[in-house]
Amino acid sequence: MDKVFISNQIKFDILNISGLPVNNSYNLTANTSLKSIGYAEDDELCRKLEEKLRRVAEEYKTGRKVAEGDVSKNLTVRQCIQLVIA
Repeated sequence: MDKVFISNQIKFDILNISGLPVNNSYNLTANTSLKSIGYAEDDELCRKLEEKLRRVAEEYKTGRKVAEGDVSKNLTVRQCIQLVIA
């Protein structure tokens, strides 16, 4: 399992779902909160990201399970990555 590749995929998905540019998604810092990039007012975005993280974990067979309600606007990028890979 390539943790860097998966981390970059998750960063891409975080930005893509929020509607932000994804050209240099790998530059998204781990300390960035979801709240600060548009997830603050829309719980639906959190559910979309949650589903995407679930699919990434399954596709790359990380052994992690992303449960309903795991993603909230208060998470950081790092915490989202940790939901998928240890």
